[in-house]
Amino acid sequence: MKISCSSRAKKPFVPIQKHLDLHIKTALEHSNFKFSYDDIDSVYGQVEEYIPLYGGRPAEVPEIMKNDVAWIYDKGIGVKLTLQNKFITDKAYKESKPALKEYNKKGNSIIVTLDKLAEYIKNDFPNYNIEASCIQDITNNEKLEQKVSLGLYDTIVLPIHCNDDIEFIKSIKRKDLIRLFMNVECSYNCPSKVCYGPTSKLNTEQLGQENSNKKFMCSLIDFGQERTFYKDDIDWWKFYFDLPMYEKMGITKFKLVTPTEQQQRTALMYKKNRSWLIKKKK
Repeated sequence: MKISCSSRAKKPFVPIQKHLDLHIKTALEHSNFKFSYDDIDSVYGQVEEYIPLYGGRPAEVPEIMKNDVAWIYDKGIGVKLTLQNKFITDKAYKESKPALKEYNKKGNSIIVTLDKLAEYIKNDFPNYNIEASCIQDITNNEKLEQKVSLGLYDTIVLPIHCNDDIEFIKSIKRKDLIRLFMNVECSYNCPSKVCYGPTSKLNTEQLGQENSNKKFMCSLIDFGQERTFYKDDIDWWKFYFDLPMYEKMGITKFKLVTPTEQQQRTALMYKKNRSWLIKKKK
């Protein structure tokens, strides 16, 4: 088993080792699942270098510092760059090249939303493993086979809700390519994932520049779209899927979100905003 751990929500100046210890401790406490540094294949998040091709989160503060990188490498773990930007320009790619060159090392990886970026990186920086983001929304075998046929990806992350589609997971032929989520974040029950578009533009245009009038947008807060489901009786930041079940199906790669409510956001983006949302709709 190989696990990719999020560095997001890591407090500034907190060593990455302490952050990973939180992952290990919480998984054991709430799922009775035990793992160690040896089971971690990568740590994903934003490094000190600014990269315009960052996607899913506003690139405000780096999460993986230089001293973190040294520790990660020493443990035989890779750095995974989160380049899920939905808008690729020649300028943004050119400005990203110094950082791409810096981390172009065997064992490191990049997670992407666009096949075009995967192709660029495959050609220019061949040492990276390339991972298809869950935002690519690969939810059936037809989409999966099309993606595999491109020959660009070493790993394909399925959207979180696919964890519930047991028959689909069982039917997958190339299970060696698949990475499933171990726990959840707000995308688990998000109806449209509109945040990635505006956030991509924010990051491409250098977040915080005075001439940028774009902002982060959410399907719930900005558009009032209901979550696709929600269970009030679950503490979502403590929720983990049944890992042994997926292992028996042949899945060996997993993705772990930081186990804090602020990072996990499923409750924050629904339960705590529900009364506000109802008032807004009236």
